[in-house]
Amino acid sequence: MSENLPGSGDSESIRQLQRALFYESQFRNAIVSDAVSFFDANITRDSIESDFFFRDNKNDFVSVPDYLGLKQPCKFSEFMTAWFDLMVPDSQQKVLNDIGIIRETLLETYRQGKREYILNYWAENTKGVRTYFNHRFLLTVNEDGDICALSIIKDSTRLHEIDAESIQEELQQYAYFDPITKGYNYNKFKEEIKEQNLPGSLISLDIHSFKIINSICGVSKGDDVIRYIWDCISNVIEVEKGEFAAHINADHYVVFLPTIKETEIVNKIKSITLSLLIISGDLDVPEIHPYYGISRWAPGKKIELSYSEAITAKHNAKYMENTNYAFFNEEDTLHLIREKYVVDNFEKALAKKEFKVWFQPKFSPKNRELVGAEALVRWIKEDGSIAYPDEFIPVLERNNLIRTLDEYIFRNVCTLQAKWQNEKKKTIPISINLSRASLYFKGIAEQYERIVQIAGIKPELVPIEITESAAVSNDRVKTVIEEFHECGFSIHMDDFGSGYSSLASLNLMHFDTIKLDKSLIDFIGEFGGNRLIEHTISLAKEMGIQITAEGVENETQVKFLKQIGCDSIQGYFYSKPVPVKDFEKILNRTKFELTEAKADLIEEHMYDFNQSYYQAPMNSIIVNISKNWISEYTEIDGLLDLLEVKDRDYSKAIETIINCFLCRECNEAFIRFLDRDKIINDYAGFETTQFGEFKISIDSKISRIRIIKNIFKVEDSQDIWGYFKLYFLS
Repeated sequence: MSENLPGSGDSESIRQLQRALFYESQFRNAIVSDAVSFFDANITRDSIESDFFFRDNKNDFVSVPDYLGLKQPCKFSEFMTAWFDLMVPDSQQKVLNDIGIIRETLLETYRQGKREYILNYWAENTKGVRTYFNHRFLLTVNEDGDICALSIIKDSTRLHEIDAESIQEELQQYAYFDPITKGYNYNKFKEEIKEQNLPGSLISLDIHSFKIINSICGVSKGDDVIRYIWDCISNVIEVEKGEFAAHINADHYVVFLPTIKETEIVNKIKSITLSLLIISGDLDVPEIHPYYGISRWAPGKKIELSYSEAITAKHNAKYMENTNYAFFNEEDTLHLIREKYVVDNFEKALAKKEFKVWFQPKFSPKNRELVGAEALVRWIKEDGSIAYPDEFIPVLERNNLIRTLDEYIFRNVCTLQAKWQNEKKKTIPISINLSRASLYFKGIAEQYERIVQIAGIKPELVPIEITESAAVSNDRVKTVIEEFHECGFSIHMDDFGSGYSSLASLNLMHFDTIKLDKSLIDFIGEFGGNRLIEHTISLAKEMGIQITAEGVENETQVKFLKQIGCDSIQGYFYSKPVPVKDFEKILNRTKFELTEAKADLIEEHMYDFNQSYYQAPMNSIIVNISKNWISEYTEIDGLLDLLEVKDRDYSKAIETIINCFLCRECNEAFIRFLDRDKIINDYAGFETTQFGEFKISIDSKISRIRIIKNIFKVEDSQDIWGYFKLYFLS
């Protein structure tokens, strides 16, 4: 027999083979040591040659094929079907949906280069005892080229129960504890009040101008301040007396005191205020100035009502000169009555279509051409009176009704865009605001995509606006933005500079446009204000982000914004928000007739574009997308020679980049970003600029690149053009 061994006569080769076989057996023994049952199967031939066993409840070994009534040797697919028919009580377990084609699944798994396939499922024996099985298939190929599997079935019930307990504990942590302070959140705060069930007072606490800390020091430092404030509050309140607190969000806190005596409440407020004085010095941040609102609570009263009263009182305290706190009083009740009116009449007003979409146009400062608009909402009641957004949107947000209004406005704008499109009117992107509450709605991007598809318009016509404060304070926003981008929407950051500005967030969250808040625009004309806006625009442009300036009211602001490359302007200088009929008149003012392109128009477009995106790129390419042709008007510096694209075929160039340089995981995203057919199908009739980041491999070295994609048409041409600028990031 030794004559058939490789290297027969070579004792060292024999010893190596024996050692390998020994280690293989040791490995098998290790991985099957705690298995309920295991066996070897030839998946290619669909067979299990040897008998295999499991331990019954008497700890005796039982032949699995005999137990299932199968002849030996048995087919692998027959065994799997019989095993699951007998052992698995709930065939609706998703993991078992494809059990009928398990053999084909394992063969495909191996062909894909994977060497392991795992099933986890609940099973139940004849006595009703449930077991959570971990069923692994380790895939190999034998000397005949057949795909084989070592099947290992283990009892993982206890581990699964431990995991379930951990998940439950984690959910409990998320449900009741704040992620920044690690202390109580509002849900836990309400639970504690109910459990304690004693009359007392709620104190709502905010910090004056907390946005300055985030703007100057950054969000990370802002979080440090939030934690320090929490520590100061925790050190002042006396838990043994039934006092407790919670962090609501941002710089908002709430404290419960089991007393209604004003002197005790004021003394506690003074103690908290005093403790906060040390934060400025310890963390090297601007001084912390708190203000408070106080309301009463008693068993039987809704906690949300008391908290709303405390917030109302706090808003009054914010503008007081000689004190930093205010108690809720009867005059504040009028405010709550108005809030109740909004909540009670919202659905009725929605059904009667009393909520109307108004539009504020956006103009290019370069040529004063209409380039977009923002959809706003007005509540026009039956008596003809108009309620403006600040009168009802905060109320709808507090009462979880805002998402309904968000979708209502979005549907209306999509319907109008479809109408104008069918009437052959000029189409421009009209952005729609997405509230903070809507960001938490699972599947929001897919829902909005369906609405767009039903309307028959392209998502580029309805960009989504997300406020800066919501973007920075919500961890889910990055995912939401990616989901909207995958559906074809552009995303705008609204109110940039109004409170929580973080330049790092522009890189972490891929916004297509940022809208400079009026609070920044108002400083145009001052040295600091000019420099701040200029550098913000410069940074955004280098990242491929477009800029819209909000609240522009005078010629000086327009000239400055035009000079530094602002893309569009929104404000009373050009137009106040107007109803549909007036906006249609604005749409009708501009008409375009497109014929053959002229070279000087292309060069003029490149010049204007580079005035805004002026950082020198590694390469830039001008492409006639319609004709699939890389234009002679380029600055490619030998890139086409490197790609060996002699005939300047755009599609071939993209294919060459993918095959020669692009890292595999970037292929699909790269194709979506630069695919000629997709660009043509997505083009909605107006200039768009987007950026993408990808990994490339040159001489076995991985680098990151950023590509700015500018898609446009020029006057006197039907062709769609593309201007691509490429930068090395690392």
